[in-house]
Amino acid sequence: MHPKASMTGLAFLCGALCGIGTAAAADMPAHGLLPPAPPLPALYSWTGAYLGVQAGYSWGQERTRFSDTFGRAVSGARFRHGADTALGGAQAGFNYQVGSIVLGVEGDVEALDASETMVAPGISARVRRDWQASLRGRVGFAMDRFMIYATGGAAFTDFDYRVLDPATGLAANTSRSKTGWAAGLGVNFAYTDNLILGAEYRYTDFGKVGHAFGGPFQGLSVHHEADTHALRASVAYKF
Repeated sequence: MHPKASMTGLAFLCGALCGIGTAAAADMPAHGLLPPAPPLPALYSWTGAYLGVQAGYSWGQERTRFSDTFGRAVSGARFRHGADTALGGAQAGFNYQVGSIVLGVEGDVEALDASETMVAPGISARVRRDWQASLRGRVGFAMDRFMIYATGGAAFTDFDYRVLDPATGLAANTSRSKTGWAAGLGVNFAYTDNLILGAEYRYTDFGKVGHAFGGPFQGLSVHHEADTHALRASVAYKF
């Protein structure tokens, strides 16, 4: 091959390679940096007020004892009776999140149908509750949209008592308000930014309730102890 032709071919090959290298370099990011990664999604915030509804089931053993200063046959009668009932109501609360810790306060009011009738010599008695409420603090640990929490505070209710003398048909009704305490554990899940689902176990203790009757039942007293367990499911709207 002619030397001049070889030199021309070599020059052409070098020019082509340089052109390819220049084009490839032009396609690379400046300074060799990759495009910035998209930002990570923000973690869910539990801070805010909410309103909701709940429903569940309550169970437990209550203890009732009658005493009579007049020595009637009912004196000393003791009963252990169940307090099983469905329940449902509304709740309202506020949470404030600091890091993974969620602090909150919650109140609720519920309707229920806890009623039991006891029969002793010379008397028939009934104990009934148809509502209860609570005001509690909450401390939770949040993992994005999932939170576990503990709760505790005051509980409130009314006990309604009715006694009847089957022989005479005389009856008396009375009620007694009572404050106790409640504590429990629960979980919440933020299904959307506003819709929160929950499940909770709670123990409630109203302590000892005492009441004395008058009129035809003068001298008759009732002593009542009530504590219950409950499981609840809830749905709430966070503002």
